[in-house]
Parts: sequence; structure tokens; C-alpha cells
Amino acid sequence: MGKFPLGVANGSLKGEDLNENGTCKSKHQLGDIWREIQGANNWKGMLNPIHPLLKAEILRYGDFAQQCYDAFDNTRSSKYYRNCKRTKSSLGKRLELVKCGRDYQVTEYIYANTGTLNSYFQEKARDSGAWMGFIAVSTDPDEIKRLGRRDIVVAWRGTETPQEWIQNLRDILVPATLSITGESNTQDTFKPDVRIEKGFLKYYTSVNKGSRLSAREIVVNEIRRLLNNFKDEDVSITFTGHSLGAALATISAYDIKKMVMNENYMRSIPVTVFAFASPRVGNLSFSQHVEEIGVKVLRLVNRKDLIPKVPGVFVNEKMGWLTRILYWLPWAYVHVGIEINLDSSNSTVLKQTYNPVGFHNLEVYLHLVNGLQENSELPFTSSGRDPALVNKNSDLLVTKLQIPSYWWTRRNKEVAKRIDGMLVYSPRPATSVPLPQSSTPVISNLVSLLQVVLVLSVVIILFQIGRTI
Repeated sequence: MGKFPLGVANGSLKGEDLNENGTCKSKHQLGDIWREIQGANNWKGMLNPIHPLLKAEILRYGDFAQQCYDAFDNTRSSKYYRNCKRTKSSLGKRLELVKCGRDYQVTEYIYANTGTLNSYFQEKARDSGAWMGFIAVSTDPDEIKRLGRRDIVVAWRGTETPQEWIQNLRDILVPATLSITGESNTQDTFKPDVRIEKGFLKYYTSVNKGSRLSAREIVVNEIRRLLNNFKDEDVSITFTGHSLGAALATISAYDIKKMVMNENYMRSIPVTVFAFASPRVGNLSFSQHVEEIGVKVLRLVNRKDLIPKVPGVFVNEKMGWLTRILYWLPWAYVHVGIEINLDSSNSTVLKQTYNPVGFHNLEVYLHLVNGLQENSELPFTSSGRDPALVNKNSDLLVTKLQIPSYWWTRRNKEVAKRIDGMLVYSPRPATSVPLPQSSTPVISNLVSLLQVVLVLSVVIILFQIGRTI
């Protein structure tokens, strides 16, 4: 079945690339080695210790993925629930504000059909689907010069709604059949033994009711348009995402690379994935095919995070030769690409507790990447990135820092600019259906407990059904 593709990051910089104290020299500019940063040589010699330019780019693309969370309206009482709270121009300005995308123009929003059991969860699904991320392209000449090319970014968000959690449990491997409405089925361009997790593939290929477009069609059509516009320039396509978003980034990068290879004038365009906390996406054949066609995947994994360990708990890449024998099983998963291991216990500002939800947090990942040193013998040091960002949606910072937990409130998400330029709090009007409220805390707690038990029961039932479908 060919070479087993999975590798864990190792290697070191050459002696001439190091200062006397063991740190990496800054003799290169990003524009000079951007192809190596994008994985042209599988990041050989850049990972342990980490190259400073690669580290900066990982953080930058991580912030693109973080903006998918910050801009998503996950408040069920809002009339904008499951949609983006920002216009494309406003999101573009936000990218510049957080310094991950200077003069990147957001050209398209990605919507996916994530709906299941609408009647039970009473989710107000848009006809166009749930907002999953965006596509942006660098436009500033100075930024393009610094990057060494024109960069197209496709950013995906992770799981946010109950329905999406249920869809994630559909962990049966199915053929990676990908086609576009109105075009001939392109299934024959994909190897028949290449298989992808059913729930992830459904996110990507299911057609939205109103727009009659799938997330795949949105991504492919927009990437094709941008590549046609910039076909005479050096261009890179970078996919990024966290958790579910990392899985969708991997699938869409695989899909786009196939499209690029089928259109001759685009053959040399690099396609790269920076995946944070990615679950396993497909089987051994999928992992091998991703490598064969030249998609470069760099996965960031926190040792304490459970999500990268699923699906494929019983049959996965860690079983070595046995995985090759059991590759035909519908639950035989293999990770894709090269892995960078992170460890929350190395940070001096994170609580040393076991919190599986907190350690899956994207801001925790970015904090851990920020603490990586250019000399592997130096201790973890977080500098240049405010550790307070960790507590945006968690309570993981040590008490002595006196950083409030869960400080990223709705107020932060509903700031608007008045006509005179002032930033003001502009909350949306309440919806016509008020949220149920109990008269006493005891009753409220009992109702909440019953709701949790009911949801868990439904999830378990659907999990069992999903494994037999």
C-alpha cells in the first residue's frame, strides 16, 4: 500500500542557521523562503527547534481560524444565530486589527448545511446554511512583497451548535465522492478506496436549501475565480481551521489540490493546511493520497487534548503494520501530514488541571505555539502574545495573573461604529420568543440537569444509529 505517510516533526536547523546562544538567525525574510514555510520540503529542519518565521506564520493562520469563532453568532436567542455578525469589509478590518491579515480582502463567506433534528433543537437555520468560515486574499502590494506571493486563505470554524456535535458522531468511513452541481460527477478522478468520515464529508458536500449550493461548491467556485484572476502571479492557497474546522480544511485542501492538478496552468500552486486540534479525517488511503498529490499538512496537537485521538480509537496509525491489514474496516482511521506536539504542562501560566474542554481551546493552542523556543533546550517562554487571550472562553490561567475567566462576553461582540466614528455598544433587539426562566435557582438547576440528560440520551442513540448507517 505504499509508504506509510504519517510523521512526527523532528530534525534541526543547520549550524550556520544558529546564533551562538542556539537561537535561529533571522537572516532570511519570509518572501525568500515562503515555499519552505508552506511545506515545500515537508518543513525539514524547521520544526525542532521551530524556525521563527514558521512560528510566526502558524500563529498568523491560527488567528485567521480564531476570527471564525469570534465572528460567529452562537447565541440561540439572536435572530442572527448561526450567521456571521460582521460584514465582509468589517471582518477584513478585524483581520488587520489582530495583525493576521494586513489588507486581506474577504471575498466570500462559506455556508454549510449542518442541520439535523431541526424540530427537536428548534434551531433557526438559514436557508443558505450555517456560517462556517471565509475566503480572503492579500491585496496590499507591500504585504504581497513581504509574503513573497499573493496568499489566498480559506479559514474554517470548529463545532459550535448541538446539531454539529451530533453530525460529528457519524464516524463511519465512506468513499470520498466529490462533485459539483451542474458538472459531470468527478468521482472517477478520486481513488475508490479513499474514504473520509461520513459526518465531515456531509458538512462539505450537502446542498443548502435556499442557495442550492454546498460548502464545496462555494469554496471551489471562489478559489477557481481567484486563481483565474491571478494566474500570472505567484500564488499560494492556505487552509486553516480548528477541530472540526481543521478536518474541513484538510478535506477542502485535498479537493482543491485535485482541481489545481486537473487545470494545467495551476499545477505549481502550493496548497498547505495549518490544522489545530484536528481529529482524524480519513483512512490510510486518504492519508497516502493527500501526500501523493502534494497537499502539505502541518498539525498542531496538544498532548492533553482528546479530540486529535478520535475517531479511530481502536484502529489508527499508532498500530503500525496492523493498520495496513485492517485498512478495510469502516473505523480504521489514520492521521494526515506532519505533527507538532504541544504540551500544556510546559506553560507556567496555565493551571495544571485536567480540563479536556479547556485544553482543546484554540487560544490555548496559540499560547503554546507562542511559547515554543528557537532553541529546543530553552524553557517555555510566552512573549509577544498576551496570555490573557487564553481566558477569553475558559478559566485556565493561574490565579496570580488576576485575569477574569470567560471575559469575552456578548458585549465585546456587539460593538458598532456610529456615523461620527465613535464605538458604541449596540445590542440587538430581543427576539419575540423569550428564553424560559425559572422562579428559583433550584428549579432552574433541575431543568438544566434534565435537559443535559435528555440531550446526552439523544446523542448516544444517534451515535449507535450512525455507526450502523
